[in-house]
This record gives sequence, structure tokens and C-alpha cells, in this order.
Amino acid sequence: MSDSQFQALIESNRRLNKTVEKQISQINSTLDSSVNSLNQWKNTTKAIDISGQGRYLTTLTVKGDKDTFYPVFFRMNSGDETVIQIHRSFGWNSKEKEDPSDFDATHVASALVILRGQADPWHGDANYLRTIVNVQRYRQCVAKVGFLAWCEAVKGDPAGPDTSYNRNEIGYLARQYSSFMLRGGNLMYEIYSNSPISFRLLNDGDVIATHPYENTNVKWVARTVALANAEAGDENNNHGISYMAYSSNSDVVSGLA
Repeated sequence: MSDSQFQALIESNRRLNKTVEKQISQINSTLDSSVNSLNQWKNTTKAIDISGQGRYLTTLTVKGDKDTFYPVFFRMNSGDETVIQIHRSFGWNSKEKEDPSDFDATHVASALVILRGQADPWHGDANYLRTIVNVQRYRQCVAKVGFLAWCEAVKGDPAGPDTSYNRNEIGYLARQYSSFMLRGGNLMYEIYSNSPISFRLLNDGDVIATHPYENTNVKWVARTVALANAEAGDENNNHGISYMAYSSNSDVVSGLA
């Protein structure tokens, strides 16, 4: 091979290397852009946006008195079944931690309570709430699970009519909300749901909502509960199979009595 041919080969290799380097740079740039786009999509896309089920976390720390339960109100979605998990690990807020509870204990309280249901009591769908799992250790910290939220029902408009919904009673009475109660004393809880739900932690006397119609005229007011009165929940939650029928001509099969 002559010197000129050898130099030509070197030049050809140099140009090829530059071409490859340029292509690699373009590939890296495209890859970086794709990774950035994917990360942005992952950070902004929720399961509900792609017709999937998610795992949505709400963290609540309940202050107040350690022998008092405070109400958490929520409304489940209609349509697909809602699954709610109330979780607390036994070591959270232990006396060795930076944010200890008022119990001065290492094993404070643990709980896993799993609820399944749909909609609210005044909804027309297959509305219900069932407690699937309720396991608690060391101290009771979840109580009074109710499809109808535990509250006081009073007149919304004091000058308005008396109705069957506003008799100044306390019980499982809020017909547009469900609830459970969490023990105070600086205890942290994690609440997971398979769809976005607002869990509202309220104090005694806070207004949950009003239903201002003439046939209801009711205001639902949050009430706390002492440890001695903190039962697991409303016995009417876990009902059996039921069928609510409304008779019509279409229910009558021709030729049958």
C-alpha cells in the first residue's frame, strides 16, 4: 500500500469516527429526552388517568386526649367497589422516637382495618360498607366504623321544620357520609384507598355538612367518643344479601299467577 493510499485510509477512518460520534451524540440526546418524558409522565400520571386502580395514601396524626377517639369522615365513590385500609404500626410514636405518643410506651398500638364498600347511604347504587379485617394490638386505636357516620343530628335552620332527621340525637345518623374514629394522644395513622378519597379529621363540634331541604332540615355535627364507649362499629354495616324491589307491570310474567 502506497503512502497516499494509507493516508486516504486514515482520513476515511477519521471521517467515519466523526460520523459515529455524531450519531452516538444524537442517540444519547434522544434517549435523554425520552427518559425525561417518561419520568415526567410517571410523576404526573395517576392510575385513575389510565383507567386503573391506584393506591392513594393519606397520613393523619391525631393529637388530643389519649383516651378519646376523634371522627374521620369520608364518602366512597359510586361504581367500582372502594377498598380502604387503616394501618398503624406498633412502634410508631414510641417513647424512643422523636415524636412520641402520650402513652410513654414502646409497643404503643397497632392496627389493620380493611373496609370495602360503595357510595353513601342516600345514594341509589348498591350502597354498603363492610369491615373485612379488624385486627388491633396493645391498645384499641380504631373504632366506631359506620356506613352512616357517627354524629349528632340537629336542625339545620332552627326556625325551620322538625323532621325525622333532626331530633337532636347522637348515633350513626349522617346519611351522606361514612366514618371511623381514631384514637388521640399523638398517634400517626396511614389510610390507603384504591381511589382518591378525602378523609376529614374533625374535632368535637365541627360541622360535617347540612342538608337544608324542607323534608330534612338537618345539620350533622361531629362528636368525639370516650374510650369506654368506643365499640368496633355499627352492627348494621355488615348486612347480608338484600334485594330492594319496586313493583311494576314489567315484574308480572304473562300467564303466571
